[in-house]
Amino acid sequence: MSGEGLEAMRSKIPKWETELWSYISCGNGMSCPLYNHCRIRERGGCCPSDEREHLNQLLDETQYNPHSFDFIRSECGCGGPGRVFQLVEMLAQQCLKLGKAHYPPVPTGLVKIFDQQHTIEIRQLPLKAYHGAIWRWKDRWVIQLKEGDSSATKRFTLFHEAFHILAHRRTTPVFSKVGSMVGRFNELLADEFATCILMPRECIEENWVKVRDLDRMAEIFDVPKSAICLRLRQLGLI
Repeated sequence: MSGEGLEAMRSKIPKWETELWSYISCGNGMSCPLYNHCRIRERGGCCPSDEREHLNQLLDETQYNPHSFDFIRSECGCGGPGRVFQLVEMLAQQCLKLGKAHYPPVPTGLVKIFDQQHTIEIRQLPLKAYHGAIWRWKDRWVIQLKEGDSSATKRFTLFHEAFHILAHRRTTPVFSKVGSMVGRFNELLADEFATCILMPRECIEENWVKVRDLDRMAEIFDVPKSAICLRLRQLGLI
């Protein structure tokens, strides 16, 4: 991609994106900054912030069970996604448009546009505690992926970590450098970004009408079955 990527857009950041980074910057990193004003919770719906630790565990491919997602209510039942999650999906859509990624599976090379002024290097290492991590080292970003994970899981982790790169570049997000990251709201947002960018709603809806098979859908989008199941539940397709 040419220099018309994210850097070219830096001086023209849309208001909705500024709104997203302001929420992330002012939050504590653990809970949703709009939690006390959540319209989903006000309507008695299932707010992802309340289930963040549960969702994090369910996205672990080794614990995949379709029935484990039954507690998730679709966006239709909740009146649409919460504002922060809506903004994250808009960010994912913008990245897909800038990267000219129109069909599944989304190419992993798309992460290169997330910072065109610095190299983004991907390393596979025998990680134990996490599926992935990011580091800023000299003039580059280093995304570490757990070498023992499946290709689909690595793809999901890659875009999860890529979201953190965008957040670090756009704002001053709250991230813990020690201790468990499980259950932190900012990690939930990174999972949401990976979900939206790897499984765009229009593509999911179009393919599900034709396929109607979880295993085949996971193959088409090259994502973990747990992730495809979550996305289908979010969109009210299963």
